[in-house]
Amino acid sequence: MSPEKTPQVLSFRVRPATEADAPVLLALLREFAAHEESAHLMLATEPRLREALGATPPLLRAALVEGPEGAVGFATYTVDFMPWANSRVLRLDDLYVRESVRGAGLGRALMRHLAEVGTAEGMPVRWEMRPDNASARAFYERIGATSREKTVFRWMPDAMRRFLEETGP
Repeated sequence: MSPEKTPQVLSFRVRPATEADAPVLLALLREFAAHEESAHLMLATEPRLREALGATPPLLRAALVEGPEGAVGFATYTVDFMPWANSRVLRLDDLYVRESVRGAGLGRALMRHLAEVGTAEGMPVRWEMRPDNASARAFYERIGATSREKTVFRWMPDAMRRFLEETGP
């Protein structure tokens, strides 16, 4: 009879990212983009991430979740102003946890970080997700988030230039 293996409990921590974390964050962003089959849309660079994270006030905020082997997930977010709510708001851009460690509560830990920042600064958190991402929807509903369907438009610089050229002054 073979002895039963005791599952190894790994320790993880969530911490705010600094400009020095730009290379780690970029690697995770690229991993996330590949996971989303959107690597061709990923334009982030290390210098721009470093600049955004280090600006005063920061243009980009991020939290990293780290384990024994380094960073395994992140949340990126910005602070915006919502006139309808007459309030600043944390706008979650991306949340990603490596598949190999999903189910260990790391996404929840990243959302806890956002909740701590949001409550400390008196701001709600807002985000978008693809409508077909059922597992993300279920996760967000489990932590008490509510959703409202909305179509998101993006107006890219090339399209804006064409519009400006077509419409004249």
